[in-house]
Amino acid sequence: MKLLISMIFVLFTHTVVAGKYSGCTDPQYISYVDKRLSFYEKLDKERYQKTQNNLSVNSLDNMDKKEVYSYQNVVLSARFDTKEIALNNIISYEKYQLTFIQKIKNAFAGNGDSLHNINIAKGWLALKSGNEDEAISYLFASTKTKGSPVLGSFGPDKTLIRELYKRGRKEAVLKYLDMSKSFWNTQSAENYMMVWRKMIKNNCAIQFQFYDTTSVEELGL
Repeated sequence: MKLLISMIFVLFTHTVVAGKYSGCTDPQYISYVDKRLSFYEKLDKERYQKTQNNLSVNSLDNMDKKEVYSYQNVVLSARFDTKEIALNNIISYEKYQLTFIQKIKNAFAGNGDSLHNINIAKGWLALKSGNEDEAISYLFASTKTKGSPVLGSFGPDKTLIRELYKRGRKEAVLKYLDMSKSFWNTQSAENYMMVWRKMIKNNCAIQFQFYDTTSVEELGL
């Protein structure tokens, strides 16, 4: 009896969840994703400003987490700053990565974050200049990394593919995700990619966040 009740509850719950939206063209779903994407952008702007404030009183050598600098002061700078400022940040970080001590640290730590982040930043600059194809070239180049603990756990950058996907470049997004499997190959990564492939196939708006795993059920896919 308990088993029967449990099965009925599971089926009922699934039906409720799966029926939340009528499909990927449901205005409520599209509005929900738009709001989430705006929220992520707001958070990134705040993170970038916080990094700038930190760097105004601390040098890079005195900062505890260099990967934070790499992402927030390089990728986010390319998104939100002028081309001149963003390029200066990229060049400064590239020079820092070429220092002997940092090369030794990267070798021992298996740190491939810098190559990934620098190419994503250059991709953002290309996209902001109106060159989608160049942006995609940098997107693909960002996956030619040996990986790192951060990339292996949390995966590649999702900011650039959000914008490219909104512009209809879904084949490039699919290829990027596939190329990223060389360093992001956990079970959860495969689950995310399976969800995103399914959503891309159905032309759904996508957050490229873990929330998509719920959305795919709510859409009945």
